[in-house]
Amino acid sequence: MRNLIKIGILLSLLSVAFWIWYDYTYSMDTIIPFEVNSRALPTKVLIASQGSAFKDSLVQHIITHYRDKPIYFKIIDAYTLFTVKIDKWDALIIINSWEYASPPKNVKKFIAKHPDQLNKLIILSTIGSYNFNLKEVDMISGESIIEHTPLYAKKITNRLDSLLNVHNNPSTHD
Repeated sequence: MRNLIKIGILLSLLSVAFWIWYDYTYSMDTIIPFEVNSRALPTKVLIASQGSAFKDSLVQHIITHYRDKPIYFKIIDAYTLFTVKIDKWDALIIINSWEYASPPKNVKKFIAKHPDQLNKLIILSTIGSYNFNLKEVDMISGESIIEHTPLYAKKITNRLDSLLNVHNNPSTHD
């Protein structure tokens, strides 16, 4: 009986150690919020992201793509989505990683909270080699491969251009 208890304790400790290692190895960094351009600009885009080399690079590619456009960008950590008032934004780009084959709970809650404004959302989820989707949202999914950053940035900027009508709206032209 004592051996079973020792084995149970050992397995529990190994399990806890594994989850601590997994969380430390694969958890995302926190994004320090920042803004690009003036809040007074008529077009406003929020980017909610998790921190990683791939995601940080993707955000920089998006901002660089629009550097000559009169668009206000605010970049926040994806875990603070609960603070976002969606009505203030013309578009929201959410960049996150799926964990345990599911999007983060805060992203799912945010989507569920705004079912009538899903047309404002552009979501890129890094989910390994799978190509998952959320029923409610048109989503881009793929692997976090730094060399693919320009490809994903292009997909996001194409969708954002379409959403903002960049080519038809004189306020967003050069």
